[in-house]
Amino acid sequence: MNFEESFKSSIKALKGNKVRSFLTMLGIVIGIASVITMSAIGKGGQESITGNLKKTGYGKFTVYVDREDQAFRWKYLLDDDIIEKLKNTDKFKAVSPMIKKRLFAKLGGRDEIMWLTVTTPEYEEIDKVNITEGRSLLSFEYKTGERSVLIDHITAKDLFGSSENALGKSLEMSESRKSVKIPYTIVGVFQNQFEQYVKAMGGRRIPRFVRMPLRTYDKVYDLKANGYTDIVIESKNPDFMSEDMGEAKRLLEKFTGVKDLYEVGTLSDGASSFDSILTTLNIFVIFVAGISLFVGGIGVMNIMLVSVIERTKEIGIRKAIGAADKNILMQFLLEAVILTGCGGIIGIISGILLGIVIGNIVGIPPVFSLWSIIISLAVSMSIGIIFGVIPAKKAAKLNPIDALRSE
Repeated sequence: MNFEESFKSSIKALKGNKVRSFLTMLGIVIGIASVITMSAIGKGGQESITGNLKKTGYGKFTVYVDREDQAFRWKYLLDDDIIEKLKNTDKFKAVSPMIKKRLFAKLGGRDEIMWLTVTTPEYEEIDKVNITEGRSLLSFEYKTGERSVLIDHITAKDLFGSSENALGKSLEMSESRKSVKIPYTIVGVFQNQFEQYVKAMGGRRIPRFVRMPLRTYDKVYDLKANGYTDIVIESKNPDFMSEDMGEAKRLLEKFTGVKDLYEVGTLSDGASSFDSILTTLNIFVIFVAGISLFVGGIGVMNIMLVSVIERTKEIGIRKAIGAADKNILMQFLLEAVILTGCGGIIGIISGILLGIVIGNIVGIPPVFSLWSIIISLAVSMSIGIIFGVIPAKKAAKLNPIDALRSE
């Protein structure tokens, strides 16, 4: 009996017990569908949570003054002249001061912490935000120091009911809870990138953010009396960011004449760390879902063993008329592989459809990997071979005389 005949015989045997074949495949279908769905939703959630954070830091780095160094003096703080010198080297895509500060804003009769980012046109190029309502800051607002600000959509909703209602309204902020609060006009609302990040970590308090022009901040807090401790730089080519980091540090030491005082760091360290945590979690979830595949494989072996017992007389007749052990082995092995292969294909289709449906329900766009689909199909076929070997060998080793005597 050749392979084609064995294949046709296997199909005929499976068709003869359609309900049993379907129930046997069901375990494989559920296992494969679970792996595909969990993988797609997990990867989609990971991309949704860390995607914006990683984009924010990709190809961008900071240079800061190490104020703990014994050589530190206040005169070594960075200023506008040094930033202009770095820009004029034409080695970087954009250079900007980086100032982040905690302020207090009046929200609903109580003071809430607002995390301020002081911005410039260059900074807006480096650290872009997604404006959902209103507009970005205009050039004259950067130059004249107008008290115009951008706030995140969470704060806009909590304070004014919606992002649209926040436009043109006043936001009062101060350095401390007891300080006199200064009013600022809201001209735009941007997406809070930390919303999904915080929810994924099980947190309830999403940080609030506000952006104001550098000139405005300088007018209120007399920035020129202090200088900058940090600047942020975007590389022309992100692939050469490491070289640019070293070059920026070398240039600052050249401009200031001070060695080993300036340090560099990337903006994406936090996102990368969280991304690795989510990756590990996804692997664990997929592993747990994969246990159902193992259970499905045991089900295949169990049913195939029952099939061997039921068809003992048939096996005896075939061996009596000259069927070789390898022919019997091949047929039963093919039956197992066909069952798991078909179960794998149905499971993949079900997993994709289920992933799309669940993704729409929970608001997470699923990310399907071609490799995960190929591997899932390969695993399902492998399960057929691995768990089909024992029943197939048992069938092949049956003594034809004993088999013919069985009832």
